[in-house]
Amino acid sequence: MVAHRGASGEAPENTLAAFRLAVEQGAQYVECDVHLSSDGVPVVIHDEKVDRTTNGTGEVARMTLAELRALDAGGWLRPEFGGEKLPTLDEALAACAGKARMFVELKRGGGEALVEASLAAIERGRCEVAVISFGPEEVRALAARRPDLPLGFLIGRATLAQHGLERALAAARERGASFFSPQQDAVDAGVIEAAHAAGMPVSVWTVDDAARMTGLAGAGVDAITTNLPALALRTLA
Repeated sequence: MVAHRGASGEAPENTLAAFRLAVEQGAQYVECDVHLSSDGVPVVIHDEKVDRTTNGTGEVARMTLAELRALDAGGWLRPEFGGEKLPTLDEALAACAGKARMFVELKRGGGEALVEASLAAIERGRCEVAVISFGPEEVRALAARRPDLPLGFLIGRATLAQHGLERALAAARERGASFFSPQQDAVDAGVIEAAHAAGMPVSVWTVDDAARMTGLAGAGVDAITTNLPALALRTLA
C-alpha cells in the first residue's frame, strides 16, 4: 500500500504532517511529488503552481526555495495545519527513513535537471526509494543513471485507451521501467495478467474505495496507491 502524497485524505497533501501521519498509520510506502525551485532545489509539491495548496500564487519553477518556504502549505485544509511548509525532498526522505519506503514522483517536464537534483537527494538520504514518472525523458534519464532503482512508468486511463495495453507495456520496457503504474479505473484482471506476463509488477493509482481495493487485490495487483492508508490497511489486512 502506497500513501498518496502522504495520508492526504486526512492531512494537507505533500507535507511532513501528511507523511508522518501515513507512517503512524502503518503505510509501507509514502508517495510524494517533486518539482524544482528556480534555484535548483527539489521541492515536494504536486502542481506546477502553488495556488491550490498554499496561500501563495505563482509557478514553482519561478520561485526560489526561500520564497516557497515562506508559504503556508497547510492552513488551506484546516486551521490546525496552519504553518506547514513545503518540504524539500531531503526533508521528506528524512521523515520516512527507517519507517517507510518512498515513491518519489518526478513531475513531467522537469527533465534531466530534476532527475539529477532528485538523485542527489536520494543518494544523501537513508530511505529506500522507488521512482515514478509520467515523463518519457525523466524515465529514460533515471533508468540510465540508476538502473538499480525500482522505476515505475505512470500512465493515465485516456492514454492507455488511446495507445493500447501492448504498446503501453512495450513503451514502459523500452524506457527502462521495472514496473507498470496505470490509473486504477483502467485496470482489470486482464491488464494485471498481461503486465505480469511481460515481467512487470502492477502498481495502481488512486483507490479510496474499500470494495475496489479488495477487488484489485483479488485480481493480483502488486501495489495500491490511496489517499486513505488507514482504510487500505484495515481493508487489506
